[in-house]
Amino acid sequence: MITVWIVSGAFLLLRGVPGVLALWRSRSWNEAECEVVDVRRSVSYSYQVGADEFICRRRTFDPGASPNDTGSREFVVGQVLWLWYDPQNPRTSVLRRSASVSMLLVALGLTSLTLAISTLFSGGTP
Repeated sequence: MITVWIVSGAFLLLRGVPGVLALWRSRSWNEAECEVVDVRRSVSYSYQVGADEFICRRRTFDPGASPNDTGSREFVVGQVLWLWYDPQNPRTSVLRRSASVSMLLVALGLTSLTLAISTLFSGGTP
């Protein structure tokens, strides 16, 4: 059982940590207005930073949230929204600066590893 907790904990952490780190790094990102340009496969939006225009698809920092998500029904072509973009690399943007699934994965991974470690050190049988 301990092996299962260790493997699943490591897997959950590997899936969740990148989203949490991206959320952390985005604290210094700038906000800008964007317009929805496509909603067929996933939501695509365009925005302008200075004289440059970009088109992106990222909705959140969660794994698997884009580009082929089914939540695009909440958006309409021509809809004006706000996004967050990296001022160091304006091509990198996100509609919602969130990573709730990533945070849940990290919490579950840490819980799983904690169970494994506490069982090992308590003298429990594997």
